[in-house]
Amino acid sequence: MPLNEPVTPGVVDWTGENPGILLKDAHGNFSAMALFFRVAWSPVGQGQVLLLYGMPDAVEGTPHAPNVILSDNAALTAYLKENFIGKLAAFANAPAFATLPEITAQVVRSSGDPMGHRYCETISAPSLTVELVWEDLEPPRALELTPDQVGTGEHTMFTLLVPAHSAQIIVNGQSLPGKIGQRVQAGYETTTAFLYFCETWVIPPEAS
Repeated sequence: MPLNEPVTPGVVDWTGENPGILLKDAHGNFSAMALFFRVAWSPVGQGQVLLLYGMPDAVEGTPHAPNVILSDNAALTAYLKENFIGKLAAFANAPAFATLPEITAQVVRSSGDPMGHRYCETISAPSLTVELVWEDLEPPRALELTPDQVGTGEHTMFTLLVPAHSAQIIVNGQSLPGKIGQRVQAGYETTTAFLYFCETWVIPPEAS
């Protein structure tokens, strides 16, 4: 059956992959947070960006739990901070957001199988290697979300979501504390550890 509207109206903001892991402590507060971007297209080019809050409640982290951005495209980092991450309350309201140090990523690679049990992203810089690990993966679910259903409140978003039931954020070989929690997206119960593939953010005509 052909689509009613084969061309989505609006302006493409960026497209790519956007997996994340949000860990919580025993009281339900975020204990560690990681949001990764592998951007295939944006107005400022391609690139890979990791935002890590090893200590979300602190302005500065520690060597074992840093608050930092690792990136191979500084212009993309600035673009995402202003136009996307800065509109996600859980990340933008963190004490460290305005002063996050930015480090050039030297090696970024994925491993594992998102169709299997385990998937991993590894991001390395001098003296710092971060591994994001997703395990116990669910079958994928295709989502088409309207602005009132996404964190920015401003975009239409299309994506393939693969939730995980177990996840780790590993910094220089040591796992950060916390466990994944539950969340609801567009009425769908999922987890705070997620793989988003083929994720495209579009600014609707009325907002562009």
